[in-house]
Amino acid sequence: MAGEKLIRFYRTKLSNYNLIYGFMTQRIWVFGLLMVLLIALPTAFSLAFGVNGLWLGIIGYVVLFLFFYYILIVRKARKVLWIRYRIRDFKKLQALKLCLLRNYLAQSGFASSMELETLQKILEEDRILLAKYFTIKNMAALLVILIFASLGAVFILETSPDNNRVFLASILALFVIFLAVAFRIVSYIILHFFDSKKQATRNLIRDIKELSASYIMEQNTEYQPYREMELVISNNDILKEIINGKAIF
Repeated sequence: MAGEKLIRFYRTKLSNYNLIYGFMTQRIWVFGLLMVLLIALPTAFSLAFGVNGLWLGIIGYVVLFLFFYYILIVRKARKVLWIRYRIRDFKKLQALKLCLLRNYLAQSGFASSMELETLQKILEEDRILLAKYFTIKNMAALLVILIFASLGAVFILETSPDNNRVFLASILALFVIFLAVAFRIVSYIILHFFDSKKQATRNLIRDIKELSASYIMEQNTEYQPYREMELVISNNDILKEIINGKAIF
């Protein structure tokens, strides 16, 4: 695909993990193990007080989950954000990512609204092809489900007595519907967590649209939307290195 290198840059160099969450590798294990150990809390409450105790234990578990997540992850991320980039607000991280992308694209020859619109069209064409690919996969999976349903129907007609055929056919129909719904849910979950490329492409197109609008704004007004982030980048060697990577094409 034409924008493969740009999408890879967006997924890796401009990811939240690369910018601030690199510290999580060790702490996420501590947090995960701690949460596994704390499952004993709702279990103990349920054994001691029954169903009401179970709900009380679950509420306590959720409170502890949020508390330790803030202590081990969020607070550390805020500290890293301030030490590395002198930024206190998570909301400004998106502005920093946009400014990095803007500088990277400008270095690669996309430094105006019209040029970004051309790049946006290329990425949208790639996204349509990717969507068609996943549609084909879904159709193939549906075909497999229908084949199994047909085989089940043949088995019912050949081996079941007449008075049981309607009942078994109804059970088979319900099973096929359940299987199709379950497959759809599982596919959605898998795509959401593992198909980062599709999600990154969608987010990249959104950010390019915003950058295109910022160029138009600069032409028509005196407002500079990324002036603060430009100062942050100019004083940070790590961010400069991100921008000075290889060009897109």
